[in-house]
Amino acid sequence: MHRRWTILTSLCAVLIIMGITPTSVSARVDDPLIIDPEVLYTGPIGEIPTDYAIIVQATSLRGQPHHYILTVTNTTPWSIPSLHVLDRYTPEYVTDEELSQEWFAGAVEPDESVSVCFTYTEGPLEGGCHQLEISIADGMSTILMDCSTPGSTTVWQVAITYDMANYMQQEALTLDEPTGVSKIGLHVTRNNSPAIMDFVTEAQPSVVVAVGDIGWLADVKAASPDTITLARLAESDQSYEGDPTERAREFVAQNAGIYLSHPAVDYWLGWNEPVISSQSDMAWYAQFESERVIAMAELGLKVAIGNFSVGVPEPATFGQFLPAVETAQSYDGIMALHEYSAPDMWSGVGAGVPGLTLGSDYGSLTLRYRIWYDNYLQPANLVIPLVITEAGIDGGVLTEDLSFGGWKDAMTDYQYLEQLSWYDDELRRDPYVLGMAVFNAGDDSGDWESFDVTDLLSDMVSIIRSK
Repeated sequence: MHRRWTILTSLCAVLIIMGITPTSVSARVDDPLIIDPEVLYTGPIGEIPTDYAIIVQATSLRGQPHHYILTVTNTTPWSIPSLHVLDRYTPEYVTDEELSQEWFAGAVEPDESVSVCFTYTEGPLEGGCHQLEISIADGMSTILMDCSTPGSTTVWQVAITYDMANYMQQEALTLDEPTGVSKIGLHVTRNNSPAIMDFVTEAQPSVVVAVGDIGWLADVKAASPDTITLARLAESDQSYEGDPTERAREFVAQNAGIYLSHPAVDYWLGWNEPVISSQSDMAWYAQFESERVIAMAELGLKVAIGNFSVGVPEPATFGQFLPAVETAQSYDGIMALHEYSAPDMWSGVGAGVPGLTLGSDYGSLTLRYRIWYDNYLQPANLVIPLVITEAGIDGGVLTEDLSFGGWKDAMTDYQYLEQLSWYDDELRRDPYVLGMAVFNAGDDSGDWESFDVTDLLSDMVSIIRSK
């Protein structure tokens, strides 16, 4: 899998403007070639600092159509895993239309140069600028701005540190194809139907999540010993007040009797869908979760941390949660979060999130978890197991249309099963994902009727057995 670009790296830029017009080039549109450096050489670029760097040279030719020739040279001793360039050719006035072209050059070896010629029949644009969004690895990219006039060459030097190089050499977490057994599991609010235990017995699901009604998880373990069980108790106070360490200790002490009386639970959840509004909120919550991990370990128990809602946290806050992940990793804990989408399970895949531009393997709703694992946890050596503790269709994610709730309001049984199977196959590409709990079965209140999958459980068994 080609790694994708997401986070801006630091940039040391050297700008050289020269009024020349090269007479010949060997690169063709969308055909990256190894070229003779003399072809595009326009004059001395001065002393190159001894730090390792990637040299980017852009030559803007006079005339119409507008030819913009880009050359990237890897002066480091490391391979660039996947060079991807988006050239956004922006006009002087924002009301005018922006032009753009992409170049997927692939891997670039040490001391190798590759080149491409972008041709714009509508150009050159008066007062136009080329915004070059350049990615060299997943989570590693930079933006270069070239506002020089046609007939100029611009050269940038992008510094590469040893830490960046080590990250570039890491293998991608997401596999090219699904592997292993199904990761479909079930979220249950009450074990009120024989179909639920029939599902457990026949499917041997990856995970089962129970809320409130948790005693029956002993039956789950008896019928399917390898099923991972998680449980959550209701919590009325999820405010970021007081000392987080003390609050965590109080939380664990309050529920310790229940925890210890249910040995069939593999991992205990804490808060449900914490509302994170700032970095300080996340820092507080990270300290709370870290202490909860330790306090539960003192009781001989393990936890699932996070349990974030769909579409959160944002990139600006997730970094504050890493101390909790580090603590959980030390005590054999796991990560938990929710993923829903609408109107389909794959809606939002490939879309961006605030501060990040994503590729087709990521999502703003479902598959959002890959952002955290690829760009935060892997670089910090904090890849811990993950369970999607709630998953499905939820119309609540659609700010423009709140006309439906769960999947029953949006599609047929067959369509939903097809989408659950698609999501399952995506999870099977990520070995660190233990499973996902489809929401929901066993609803007594009627609040989740449009989400209810009790009548689909036998079909879900068939999907699980097919993989």
